[in-house]
Amino acid sequence: MNVSKELLKKAKTAKSAEELLELAKAENIELSAEQAAKAFAELHKAGELSDEELDNVSGGCSPSAPPKYHVGDYVKYYYQYEFTWTYECTATGTSIIEDIKAEFLHCVTDGVIGTKPLKELIAPTDPVTIVISDMTRFWMRQDVICELLVKYLHDEMGVGYDQIAVVVALGTHRKNTAEDRRKLASEFVYDHVASVTDHDCDAPDLVYIGTTSFGTRVSVNPLAVGRKVICIGGTVHHLMAGYGGGRKSIVPGIASRETIRMNHERALDPEKPMTDVRVGSGLVENNPINLDMREAGAMVHVTFGINIVVDTSSRHSGLFCGEFDKAWQASCSYVQKGYGLPIDYQADVVIASCGGFPKDLNFYQSTKTLFNASRAVKEGGTLIMLAECPEGSGSRDFFDWIKPLSKGC
Repeated sequence: MNVSKELLKKAKTAKSAEELLELAKAENIELSAEQAAKAFAELHKAGELSDEELDNVSGGCSPSAPPKYHVGDYVKYYYQYEFTWTYECTATGTSIIEDIKAEFLHCVTDGVIGTKPLKELIAPTDPVTIVISDMTRFWMRQDVICELLVKYLHDEMGVGYDQIAVVVALGTHRKNTAEDRRKLASEFVYDHVASVTDHDCDAPDLVYIGTTSFGTRVSVNPLAVGRKVICIGGTVHHLMAGYGGGRKSIVPGIASRETIRMNHERALDPEKPMTDVRVGSGLVENNPINLDMREAGAMVHVTFGINIVVDTSSRHSGLFCGEFDKAWQASCSYVQKGYGLPIDYQADVVIASCGGFPKDLNFYQSTKTLFNASRAVKEGGTLIMLAECPEGSGSRDFFDWIKPLSKGC
């Protein structure tokens, strides 16, 4: 809220906090006695406001000053009292990995979680499948880790390049171009391994590997069967599964369309026409989608999991490697500590950005920002979301479900 010079001048004439409170009431401004006392003290402190302070009061900033914050930084503005805006920047608590190669080597050897070092899990003669994510998850810069992994498998463990296949876990997302696959896996990996291919959820050669206790029939990419499987994923809060990464590399990543559909149905309340209340961002313990995914993921017998956490500028912040489920859970704890921030109150207006490419690649991906930001706005308030969406809506299924309704079906 901007305060007019006239109102500020009138406020300065108040001789007490009580007078200031009466003035606020006359101007239809909500102000508590405590706020009035603080405002009165601020207005009558010695000295004049500097140009910078005036800019801060009006919500501006000096055009010559470097920005204090970057896209994605968590900055909370709140109304302290009638005549001053103040801000609070809550640190994410995430650090930056300065030497990613050294950290990778540590995480696959002495720093493994819940299992043996990678060298002891894969023999030089084993065929290896590396599962990576698609362009909608490129914010985690998996290409860097994928290249380090392939070089380690070859140089340190004796696994031939021709024994390594990379599968891009598309789920039901659109196919990648050859240029996309080269970017996702890294140029080095693309040029050296046996293949870098997209998963096809409708392929006729998908392999059925079992049915979960929830009734989900699990069929997966054939390159995940009878081979040593390493999954590279990015962990972040997820609006349905609780957290991304880990088991999501399998379902929906390399699963059949039927498997994905059956799993995503777990988001619905089994008795009422509504979302299951156990489903949501940061919810895992009783979340039926998450539990179903974990059961399905366990059926693949993944040899090794690599979970990436990045800061708000897509710089690597955490690397959690080891036993597929345990390493993923460790990454979830790290994410919750760094990004699971409480909201003190709900605002009238919330402006939210997806954080740029690829988080706003299409509208479907952008809704993750929409649902998170909606928690911060009052009922009946205004939410403004900034998303480029160069690929439009995303999956046709996202909008096409409504077509039968328009025809009365």
